[in-house]
Amino acid sequence: MFGKKKKKNETPETPAAESLSAADDLSAVPAEQPAGDAAGQERPAASADAPVNAAQLTEADTERAEFEEFRRQKKVLELRRMLRTIDHTLLRQTATMADIRKLCAEAREYGFASVCVQPVYVAACRNLLDDAPHIKIACVVGFPMGENVTETKIFETKRAIADGADEIDMVICISAVKNGEYGYVKREIKKVVKAARGNPVKVILETSLLTRDEMLKAAACARDAGAAFLKTSTGYFGGGATADDVRALKSVSKGKCAVKASGGIRNAETFREMLDAGADRIGTSSGTAIAEELKKQS
Repeated sequence: MFGKKKKKNETPETPAAESLSAADDLSAVPAEQPAGDAAGQERPAASADAPVNAAQLTEADTERAEFEEFRRQKKVLELRRMLRTIDHTLLRQTATMADIRKLCAEAREYGFASVCVQPVYVAACRNLLDDAPHIKIACVVGFPMGENVTETKIFETKRAIADGADEIDMVICISAVKNGEYGYVKREIKKVVKAARGNPVKVILETSLLTRDEMLKAAACARDAGAAFLKTSTGYFGGGATADDVRALKSVSKGKCAVKASGGIRNAETFREMLDAGADRIGTSSGTAIAEELKKQS
């Protein structure tokens, strides 16, 4: 709608070693005679303060430098791994095209997993990220209420995929859960998964509006209907993601799908907490702030 789719370390210099006299050069002493004075007395052991052999110093410094570089590279790789779990999100209705350009540029800069946007901006994101296929475009469906009829969600999904979306984040029908109509919930998810044509569907459960029993049953429906992710919430209603909910969803998934924590994740501490609880993906509109905080900590 708002954009057409394109289909080793150099050894530190050390003072030159002082010339060794014949008496100090062990190689000058006959093999059958211990090094010592003319009377054949054994020489004292070398002092701890004796000059260090230049070759030994070089080897020690090289090993130390290699170890430090290994540690640095390990930290860099771990930081990149964490940033690749972030869905860089902008879903407010006041977002402008300038905001979308900034969102995509930030996703490139920090190496985020995706940008997550409203349907009207999918085609624009596709154009902006056409040469960066490693950054996925996620589109929300039935957002944020989840109370659209199934046919509407199917249409939204098909249109989003046609516009260039790689992933779909759909909100389940909360009222159906509240009415105990889990068959409806499962059927609807199946239809959206089919409409996504093999692209991953993240099913938003809106955990803050559900009891624990409702959440677990709805999550089982999503798992069995082919969801790629069980997602905690939109962040629009009440509380957002909690570590307890993430652990519960991870347990329900039984390894058949991943878990996305979303809602209220605004700093590195909460971000790490969700990862430690088992989240595979993190949805947040504070991606750049979290990234900068993680960089300072690494």
